[in-house]
Amino acid sequence: MITALAALLCASAFLLGEAIPSRGASPPRHHRVHAGETLWGIAEHAYPGDDPREAVYRIRVANHIPGSQIVAGEKLVLP
Repeated sequence: MITALAALLCASAFLLGEAIPSRGASPPRHHRVHAGETLWGIAEHAYPGDDPREAVYRIRVANHIPGSQIVAGEKLVLP
């Protein structure tokens, strides 16, 4: 009886301890900056429905951009 209980506990621990990948995590997207584009415009296009100020902030942080200046040809990570 004790052996059966121990086996049941071990099986339960094994099944419950299995890692399940997160659905929310996805690979980051990228955007190549074109002449005349702004962070605001990129943020509006990449994150429709979000507050553009928040989206600009997330893009700046992800790309270590201290201000708002971006250069044509630059590859940005869109978190």
